[in-house]
Amino acid sequence: QSVRTFANVSRPDRHTVKLPLSILNTLVWRGLPTERTLAAPAVTAWVQGLCENDPFLRDTCRVILLGEVASVTVEHPLYDHLPEAPYQYKEILGTIWREPLPPRLAPGERARTLASLLHTDPAGRAFTAELVERSGLTPAAWLTRLFAALLPPLLHFLYRYGTVFSPHGENAIVVFDENDVPVRLAIKDFVDDVNISAHPLPEHDTMPDEVREVLLTEEPSFLTQFIHSGLFVGVFRYLSPLCEEQLGVGEDEFWSLVRAEIVRHHARFPELKERFELFDMLTPEIERLCLNRNRLHVDGYRDRSSRPHAAIHGTVPNPLHPAARIRE
Repeated sequence: QSVRTFANVSRPDRHTVKLPLSILNTLVWRGLPTERTLAAPAVTAWVQGLCENDPFLRDTCRVILLGEVASVTVEHPLYDHLPEAPYQYKEILGTIWREPLPPRLAPGERARTLASLLHTDPAGRAFTAELVERSGLTPAAWLTRLFAALLPPLLHFLYRYGTVFSPHGENAIVVFDENDVPVRLAIKDFVDDVNISAHPLPEHDTMPDEVREVLLTEEPSFLTQFIHSGLFVGVFRYLSPLCEEQLGVGEDEFWSLVRAEIVRHHARFPELKERFELFDMLTPEIERLCLNRNRLHVDGYRDRSSRPHAAIHGTVPNPLHPAARIRE
């Protein structure tokens, strides 16, 4: 479900290929930034090294990190030497080779993008409802397994390593067992969507300089936005009413199950209490990221020399906060 990442249908064990496109989608032109593209293999090695040396991520979560193992970009002979040239003209020719998912799956496992859970067929039947029925579990039990597959690896990378992915509907891939029960998470897209904490952490001491130089940094209060916006606002906000309508799981119960998984993770790692407060997922309010506001009020469609940052406008109640109530 990606318009610019190509998979080898006849040889699913071959690497997928990500290409730049001259398409303005959501916030940015979908090119390949030169520095981050060239650093993709180094970023992959660092991120996968964290996982391989962490028993919780490696053995308990069994998270799959689809590494970007080779890359190339071609310098534009003119635009690359003009500091004020529009950034999209500097990102138009390059390629990234990414590890394929099929060889990483165990026998009986199937993988589907997180976005697929929002699909409804022409008759209005939700794909999620079909999966729940196939599983034989109650809807609440199935959702509990879904949240247990998705949240622990994302939270552990955030709390332990001050590192976030952007787990939106395309980048986050749910792995199911033979009964269509969610069992683990696969994550992709490290070049564009790995960000680290601007607050110094000892876990960053082993980060190679070439990785540190290219990864985007954010303050802890904003780093949580990647999970809030990418997963909770971008996917769960729409999954929740589907579950209420077709599975009988009300919105309050849905978000209570999400919160319960986060609280369970906190109890599992009491030594990270200060990190839970630093990266506060349960804050009463979350900032509202407004991509359309960039288009309507900030940038319009003018050219920029650098990629824009998402506009922030106001706050919304965090449904994970115990005192919060879901409001339209």
